[in-house]
Amino acid sequence: MENARPIRLGLIGAGGISTAHIQAALKLPERVVLQAICDVNEKAAAEKAETYGIRDVYRDYKELLASPDIDAVIITVPNFLHAQVAVDSLRAGKHVLCEKPMVMKSEEADAIIRARDESGKQFMVSLNNRFRQAAQWLHARIAEGAFGDIYYAKTGWVRRRGIPAWGAWFFDRERSGGGPLIDLGVHMLDVTLWMLGNPNPVAVTGKTYAKFGPRHQGAWPGTSFAPNASYTVEDFASAFIQLENDATVLLETSWASHIEEERAYVEFLGTEGGVRWEWNVTGNRQEVKWFRSEHGVPADVTLHFDDQGERVALLDHFVTSITNNTTPLCTAEQGLMIAKVLEAIYASSEQGKQVRIEW
Repeated sequence: MENARPIRLGLIGAGGISTAHIQAALKLPERVVLQAICDVNEKAAAEKAETYGIRDVYRDYKELLASPDIDAVIITVPNFLHAQVAVDSLRAGKHVLCEKPMVMKSEEADAIIRARDESGKQFMVSLNNRFRQAAQWLHARIAEGAFGDIYYAKTGWVRRRGIPAWGAWFFDRERSGGGPLIDLGVHMLDVTLWMLGNPNPVAVTGKTYAKFGPRHQGAWPGTSFAPNASYTVEDFASAFIQLENDATVLLETSWASHIEEERAYVEFLGTEGGVRWEWNVTGNRQEVKWFRSEHGVPADVTLHFDDQGERVALLDHFVTSITNNTTPLCTAEQGLMIAKVLEAIYASSEQGKQVRIEW
């Protein structure tokens, strides 16, 4: 049964992505209260607190976790801090919504899962693309068998110019874990596997490239690389992934590449039909094309989805998992699956051979 009292949220991290979570929370005033925000850059946290009416400001996240006024936290710190902050938050008795990627290394996931189980609190990975209307529609059609036996998927998120030069940690592998593969590819791989029912990936052949960043080219429009900034991640990656159900997935992702425009897409081929979901990232315009035959004649359907509320839907779902004590849609175990695949792609590129994934 749902609790009538709004969930009191604390944000750990006041960087760019925290704004998206704050704006989502403000659209759910009857369900959540923005109680506190924390960042080692206390000035940045204070500015966001003033802008959005957040009561409490902290510099040390452990002080925020000690507050009895906080029910749940949203973790938006750099990638290398996700695992430790998540474990500390669960042990402090807080429910956790953690930005992607859940972890940089798959072994870090074990500590999160153990802390979640021992605390009895909810843990959810912030994978907002599952909550897009088109994704929900596709998931339902696949589950009911509209496309038959799906044997091949192709997915990607590619940018023409979009290296996030505003934060040097993004292209420092020690702090980020990787480039567009762990930043954008994680979204597309997750939503693709989720729509397929989360079958275990069993083998990966991958390749990564760094052709723009090392030359300080391809930065996000309006930004530039800091002088002498070291670039230690890829700016393009591709992978061929074999699944336990004999289906395969082709993945591509880039921060910078000579293409027409930024786009994100998922395509499935099945025995009874094919489908392509693509969206223009800037305008958030989504289009789904369904290819099938009717009485031996090609019969194609195009659907348009123009929603921009996936983060609101994600936060609403997270709150429901807390109030109803139900398993959230994006679990730590699924975050572990994605981490294992990403690790295998990087390992395959470094070793120049296929890498098997053990379960």
